[in-house]
Amino acid sequence: MRNQLLYLFLYAGTMITTTAKRLTPSRSERERGASILEYAAVIILVGGVAVALMQLEVFNDIPTTVSRAIQNVLDPPE
Repeated sequence: MRNQLLYLFLYAGTMITTTAKRLTPSRSERERGASILEYAAVIILVGGVAVALMQLEVFNDIPTTVSRAIQNVLDPPE
């Protein structure tokens, strides 16, 4: 009788574990959606930073600043 109860207990535990594994999505399936959201968030963030820099007209100063830096390296002020 005890062996039958032990067998039944182990069988039930195995069935519950097997069913839970089938119903739970695998790790790769869970992470697939998160990675797509992360890529979208990064693209939106980079776009937002680019728009903000364009609105602040930071890009207009870059050529002038670079040419001044090159002039200072080639012909340092005394």
